[in-house]
Formats: sequence, structure tokens, C-alpha cells
Amino acid sequence: MNFQELINTYAIPACVVSVEKLGEDKYGEIRIIAGNPGYLRDNHLPDDVVFGDLYDKYAPNDKNFEFFAFRCAVKKENLHAYVHPDRWDIWLDCNWIPLSMNDGNIYYMVYAMEMSSKMDESKLINRDADVTSDVLKTCIKLHKGDDLEKTMREVIVDIKELCAPKFCRLLIRDNKTKECSIISELGQDQKFECELMDVMESDLYSISEKWIKDIAGSNCFIAKNADDMLTLKERDPAWYRSLVKFGVESLILFPVEYGREVIGFIWVTNFDAEKTAKIKDTLELISYFIASYIYSNQLLQRLEVMSTTDMLTGLLNRAAMDRRIEELSSKKSEALMSIGVYFADVNGLKVTNDTYGHEAGDRLLNDAANLLREVFCGYEIYRVGGDEFMVICPNMDQRTFGLKLQRIRELQKKRGNIILAIGGKYSTDTNNLLDDMKEADNRMYESKKLFYESQVSKTLN
Repeated sequence: MNFQELINTYAIPACVVSVEKLGEDKYGEIRIIAGNPGYLRDNHLPDDVVFGDLYDKYAPNDKNFEFFAFRCAVKKENLHAYVHPDRWDIWLDCNWIPLSMNDGNIYYMVYAMEMSSKMDESKLINRDADVTSDVLKTCIKLHKGDDLEKTMREVIVDIKELCAPKFCRLLIRDNKTKECSIISELGQDQKFECELMDVMESDLYSISEKWIKDIAGSNCFIAKNADDMLTLKERDPAWYRSLVKFGVESLILFPVEYGREVIGFIWVTNFDAEKTAKIKDTLELISYFIASYIYSNQLLQRLEVMSTTDMLTGLLNRAAMDRRIEELSSKKSEALMSIGVYFADVNGLKVTNDTYGHEAGDRLLNDAANLLREVFCGYEIYRVGGDEFMVICPNMDQRTFGLKLQRIRELQKKRGNIILAIGGKYSTDTNNLLDDMKEADNRMYESKKLFYESQVSKTLN
């Protein structure tokens, strides 16, 4: 057969691919045998290209492409995928079409593709009925869920039922804080995470950055057997050793993306290889909805932080204080045996602003905030406004209450640039919080008054 004549009849970019069969489920070399003008154009190949070379001479090595090529050419399956490779900012509508002929252990197929810069939702959801049903079940859980970790655990159970893996995990990345958290099914052995951390000798966020490279520009990484796992050995030797040590023989690593931002990963190990195609299709769709759910939760958390955080000092703000006081006063919070309240005011802030500028005044406020953080680590510190701070200490004993005041005075003398007027009130009667706050505030103003009287006295003398 003249493969070039055949492929030139295709109106869309297409090529003929040969796959070497080495065993029932093993393949060897995969080559591009012929390509039409559209294929040459979209893959930026010269018109005089000599076909017959290995496919990865013209495109990045991609285990997903190889898996589909083997199933199509050797198993004679007609396959379709609609994907967004990470290495290109495009969507690919791909078709693998088997050819009936073969030369000994060399089998053939046609790979045809169309590119577009925008996603076509109708193509994305054009999946097997079973896949659509599994995805819909997950979407319903995500829609009903109001607890991120609980909902994600339920989703992981669904994925386990589909994949029949030894382990299934979801890693969530917060790219603002550079932090990660791992969610797994309740009751699963945590040894896997310990192995991961011990061998990689790094934090989870750094590990997840390496996973992006492990996927190597594809939309996921799939290793169905030990031979496929050797690709991971080349890309990430440390993680490969960890996985093998823990008995991992197969792996699917799927990024969870919102826009172009990777906000998580799903990974399953020792899964049912017979279901690889269905698992890939299902996880590909599920990951879109999981991404939206995680991103929405992260956004709400950030909005909550912004609404309750003082942007200059990073302490809780007045709105957070008002909310906490209402909570304590209405008995909606935890039962309290005692409560300590402090008010603190930065003496000399106006003079600093007038003399050295507001940047110097802001530094003074931050220094005061850091001093309070050091003394009241673990307690609730608020910037009430301007130069005034408040600290609430639930269930603090009276001796500690006095020692905190003493510690503030010691640090002020040691550092020299911060002078706080402080007033405090300690009470075992937690029913009169507003009265206690008023008393602490009055004592703080008495302290401030004494400070300025002493300054006037020094000036006169």
C-alpha cells in the first residue's frame, strides 16, 4: 500500500503510524510512516522530511500517545480523545483509526487531529455512557458538599471504585502560600506519604513542582506496568525509587488545573490496567469539576482572610474583633472558665509620622504587632484601628496574665523603639466581657496619660 497516497486523501492533518508488537501487551518502536501537508504544517515539519523515523523525533515522548497507538494499530480499536496538552496552549481533537494490514509484527494506523485555540464543550463531554454516569455522580457530590476535605474523601472513594487501585490520593496545592495538603480515603495507610517525604527529602509543594515536569507536557502520566514505569525512572529517579520500594507497579498521575494553574493532583497506584482508557477518560472529566470546587474553596478562604485581616500588620482586624466579641457575648463559642483582655496603644506614633514620615510610622506599627505576636503567641491579637491593639486570651490563668504584662515591659526596654500604653482586665466571670473590655480600655488610657505627662515633665525640667 502506498501510505503517502492514502494519507493525502485526508482533508484534516493526519499521518500514518507504525507500531511494533513485542508481545500480547507490549510494543516496541513507534514510527511516523507518512504525513499529509496539514500534518507537516501543524507540526512545523519541513516539506522534504524523510518519513520512517521514530515519532518522538518530531514530537515529545508521550506514553499516552503510545498507549492509544498500540491499542489502535495492534488491538484494532477505533479511538478518540479531546485533550489539552500542557506543552501547547491548544485543544486537540484526536482520532486513532486502525488499518487492517500488517507486516509481520509491524501494525499500522492513521492518526488524525484538528487543533483549536478554544475548548469545545460538546467535544469534551462526548464520552462513553458509563464515563458520563460516573462523572455525573461526582458532580452531584461536589455540588452538595460544603466541607472540602469530607467531600474530597467521598470523591476519592468513587475513584477507587472505578480504578480498583491499591492507593488513591488527592494533593491540593495553594499556589499563593506554596503549601500543599494530601487527602485520602479514611482508614488508608499513611505509610505512602511518609515514604514519599523521606525519599524526596523536600516539602510537598516542591514535590508537586517535579510532578509537573514528570508529566512532560502531556495532560497526564500513565504507567500501566513495570516497563512504562521506566519512563518515570528517567524523569524522576528519586520518586521512582520510592514508588518501587513501596511496591508500586502502575501509576496514573493526573493534574487538577483551573485555567492554566495546577492546583492539585490525583494519583492512583496499582490500578486495573484493563480499564486504563476508561479511567483516563473519567479522571480527565472529573478533574475539571474538582478543580472548580477546590478553586472556589480557596477563593472563599482568601476572601475570608482579606475580610478579617489587617493588611498592614497581618493581625486580625476590627471586623474580626467585632465578630468574635459577638460570638463570646452570645455564648455561641466554647465554654470559658476565665478570660483576659488587653488593650495596647503605640505611644508617639503621631510624632513619628510627622517627623520621619508615614513609612516610618508603619514600621513602628509593625514592630509593635510583632512584639505582641511574640508575647501572645497562640492568642487572638487584633489591630482595632490606628495605633490601637486588642488581645483576647480565653482560659488564661491569672498568674500568666500578669506575666504577659511584665514580658511586654521587658521587651519594650530591650528594643527601645516601641513604647506601648497597656491596660488589662482579668476575670473569671465570663458573662461581662463588654464591661471587662471597657475597664481594660480605661486602664490603657490611664497608662497613656501618665506617659505623656512624664514627657511634658521631662521637657519642662
